[in-house]
Amino acid sequence: MTSGITRFWSCYKKAGIGKVMRMIAVINDVSFQYPFATKELAVQYMHQFLDICKRIQKDEITNIKKIRTGLVDSQTYIGPDYKLIQLIQEFKGREERSLLLGILTNRGTYQEDDRLVCKIDGKESLICAQGIGNFLVSLLSGQIFSEITIKGTVHEKEVELRNLSKDEHIEYYRKELGIRRYHANDKKHKYHRENPYGKGKIGSRMDLHDEDAQDLLNKAINIKGRLYAKKNGYYYAFQNEMDIIYHGYRAEDLGEDIKRQLDKKFT
Repeated sequence: MTSGITRFWSCYKKAGIGKVMRMIAVINDVSFQYPFATKELAVQYMHQFLDICKRIQKDEITNIKKIRTGLVDSQTYIGPDYKLIQLIQEFKGREERSLLLGILTNRGTYQEDDRLVCKIDGKESLICAQGIGNFLVSLLSGQIFSEITIKGTVHEKEVELRNLSKDEHIEYYRKELGIRRYHANDKKHKYHRENPYGKGKIGSRMDLHDEDAQDLLNKAINIKGRLYAKKNGYYYAFQNEMDIIYHGYRAEDLGEDIKRQLDKKFT
């Protein structure tokens, strides 16, 4: 147990540093313990919860490597005389139903031996402590889960857990989540040719259409503070303009060490 506590507080101290690292999203099982007033509301907000999970799993969010789930009781009442398992079984669309079932029941990946109990609103969770330095994904079943952070306690110490329960939260945490937006700088980087500008300066070409450039930007890796990628045998660099906005261009003059890393990543 001691080792688990040590690892926990180590993660908690690192959480405020702001270093770019791949994180996990943790399903907030406590948020499933608050029944909705009606069946219709339960279905509505479960769709919202699933939409958040879908966004996390897409390439758009580059700093989340996986979703973890503890033990969400499928027999819990999510509405009046309406159990969670009933909602899942009645969920429209086989693909969405399978995805929801997988998220809630097939990903029990928390470390039982740690036994790190996190208390939120007086309710205990064995998985939410893993939200420290990461993110909770909550069902919006009450006001407490509508906030950008959720307060809890672990071993009587207060913690604040970053929370995702609606699109506004993803927008708020866009930098931490690693969301990147491509914006072509076509004044400097032309599609068909290099572009001379200024005194003796030449802008490299950017021969990818915006959609392809966005897709490659999502896959780009950080090397020495710059994002790089490779496509169709060519190397590309993406430069941050502001906030989460990047422009890109062909990078012909990369060092061999950078090329080796890209060759290994982009086969």
